[in-house]
Amino acid sequence: MKKVTPQAVLFIIVLTSIRSAPGQIGNSSQVPRAVANSATNASASRETAESTDVISEKTRANDRAQKYYESGNELYTSGKFGEAIEAFKQATKLQPDNPQNHYMLGMAYFESKAYKESFDSFKRAIRAWPDWPQAHFRLGVTSYVLGRKSESIEAYNHLRRLESPLATSLSRILKEDKNLPEDVTANDSSLTKIELVRAAAPGKEAMSAQVGAESRSASASPANVKETAPIAGNPPAATGDSPDLTGIYRIGVGDVLDIRLLNSSSARSTLYTVVDGGSIDLAIAGGPIAVAGLTVDEVQALLIAELKRRAVEQHARVSVSVRQYASHSVAITGIVNNPGMKFLRREAVPLYVIMAEAQARSDANRVAIMSPGRAAVLLDLADPAALNFQVRHGDMINVTLRPQEFYYIAGRINHPGQKVFQPGITLLQAILAAGGLRQQSENLIEVSREGGDGRLNTNRFKLKEIKAGKIPDPKLQPGDRVEVIR
Repeated sequence: MKKVTPQAVLFIIVLTSIRSAPGQIGNSSQVPRAVANSATNASASRETAESTDVISEKTRANDRAQKYYESGNELYTSGKFGEAIEAFKQATKLQPDNPQNHYMLGMAYFESKAYKESFDSFKRAIRAWPDWPQAHFRLGVTSYVLGRKSESIEAYNHLRRLESPLATSLSRILKEDKNLPEDVTANDSSLTKIELVRAAAPGKEAMSAQVGAESRSASASPANVKETAPIAGNPPAATGDSPDLTGIYRIGVGDVLDIRLLNSSSARSTLYTVVDGGSIDLAIAGGPIAVAGLTVDEVQALLIAELKRRAVEQHARVSVSVRQYASHSVAITGIVNNPGMKFLRREAVPLYVIMAEAQARSDANRVAIMSPGRAAVLLDLADPAALNFQVRHGDMINVTLRPQEFYYIAGRINHPGQKVFQPGITLLQAILAAGGLRQQSENLIEVSREGGDGRLNTNRFKLKEIKAGKIPDPKLQPGDRVEVIR
């Protein structure tokens, strides 16, 4: 056997180290890469989770804001203005960009005679929606009460630029001031109650007795002032809920008309936009023709008469239609998929038309409609008749969740107590939802319901007759008291 020298052993050790080094270097390079990949994945997961949390938090905030708004609206309607203010303040904190929240907060402050706070709230509403006529009108009224005439005049001028009839309403409040433009007119006798707001302004005397019997019966306090201005923005609006409003359309500023001379050689379509002032420039008829407030049939008759008068055409045949509707609009907010401005093609349309365009969420149950001259209207979407409510130009529609309602069941039942009410629930369904009867022999049930005078009305039902189909299974209402007595 050959001897192994120390030099040979040392050479073998060095060679082995050199061969193993690349592997060690390669393995060590994989470690930071794996750590980096792990860190990247963890970061992406955190970002996704944070994004989901932000969306969920925003949805929860919107839902809470809707509840505060609905609560405030009910308190406002009930005359509890102090509590309404607190509810609307919470809604504005959760939805600071919602103009309706600020507007209703301003209304509640105004009714509470907190005019400075009311002024600030209407200002915020206008910042969120610069072209909202009702907010400008209320800002002008509140400015007048505070003695800020220049800001009242600014609100008036803005209403004129918007072609809103509320400008006439505001002009009646300001008409004694010398700073108004000379062409301000205030000859609409239907607006006289607006003048009562002057009694609240510093240094203003009480109204004249010529206001009329209806106005004399009202208090001079701003809290009792009711808007009676027309609702339509450009054309004069009809009063009442006449069904005819759904069959006509009165042309306004911004509408685009399609006018054709049928007995002309070309009979081609020519489009005309209704400009500020409510006119179209029709050269063949001699220039500007005032059309705002007219129907297409009335415009057609007007043009025929004008062409005949100018000897342009003795037997003119004219076709007039609206190519683009832009003057009549409503705003819809709340739990809908497509909120915002919606343009009307009639003076009034059923609510279901707007709801179909806005696409209400599946959990939408209640609608609040605000418009000048009318108290806020609350509608239940579960009621088919509510969807036929007529919506008009200038209306503000807010879609909300239904407030939680209950019925109460007691007596010989397995699980008595307060139960969540669901629309359409019947007596038999309510008994089953409460765990059923303790004994199958139980048969007599009393249902008590609060009447309009606050007193309970009680009816008795025999369960066996309901199950046998001899009598209908009665539907319950929120607040009903059900008791199984024997």
